[in-house]
Amino acid sequence: MREFELLQHVFGRNADLPESVSIPPGDDMGAITLGGQTVLMTVDQVIDGIHVNTGSSPLDLIARKSIVRNLSDVAAMAALPVAAVVAACLPRDFGEDRTRQLFDALAETAERYRCPLVGGDISIADRPLALTVTVFADPAGVEPIRRGGAKPGDAVFVTGKLGGAWDESGGGAHLTAEPRLLLARQLAEALAADLHSMIDLSDGLARDLLHICEHSCVDAVIETASIPVRDQLPEPRWKRALGDGEDYELCFTVSDSAVARVPKRIGGVPITRIGRTEPLHDVRPCITLHHADGSVEPCPQVGWEHQS
Repeated sequence: MREFELLQHVFGRNADLPESVSIPPGDDMGAITLGGQTVLMTVDQVIDGIHVNTGSSPLDLIARKSIVRNLSDVAAMAALPVAAVVAACLPRDFGEDRTRQLFDALAETAERYRCPLVGGDISIADRPLALTVTVFADPAGVEPIRRGGAKPGDAVFVTGKLGGAWDESGGGAHLTAEPRLLLARQLAEALAADLHSMIDLSDGLARDLLHICEHSCVDAVIETASIPVRDQLPEPRWKRALGDGEDYELCFTVSDSAVARVPKRIGGVPITRIGRTEPLHDVRPCITLHHADGSVEPCPQVGWEHQS
């Protein structure tokens, strides 16, 4: 079963959830109402051989990624992290020293982002390292920015640079990505209701922007010459930006009337307009690529997707 098919099966049960669930499965984070307050939560896994390579990457960076990829989801909702729990399945031969190093790095990374590690679980098995991190977050006075708020005519923006987050050895920017927590808060405060939707770029620009389109019932146009890409990528570099994934930047849509209020950069991070949304032209949303030479083509179905 492909990941998309499984997710649609999960989403089909959303209507049966209790009223205390204010954001059901389908967004970067879920949310419940607890004691009159909204509590956001997200969970993600890092598995050796799929998301990281313990043979070539330092344990402290693997631990860092395990925490940060969840914090990127927090940023996508313009929320603030509160605490984290970690469930770890360690290989039987992992060793005591490496185990201490790993958990020290998990705790230190979490504390660095004011998201203390408050609990979890440990198991040992004859299988690769697997780390499952759950992060809880607080909207802290800002309405969570969801995937489903984009409107036709919105401008589409991305933060940072995209593509090539993995190198041939399994290292690269995916291990050192910076969660855009403060940037997202500043965007939400500056744009208020004109910030219509947002998502973090973990599966690739093409797939993640399509998630916004699907949840918002809009189409999108990407100007490929406008996509900010990493310098070392081969031409045409925009192709890698569409599908590589694990950039952990943000993609968001803003009402066209508010474009002038979008900062060019925040905290040194560039913010780039790459396209627009359009009214839905068919049953399913689509993304169209506009190239510098004037040619137009459908966006290829690229990006990360789990399948069994």
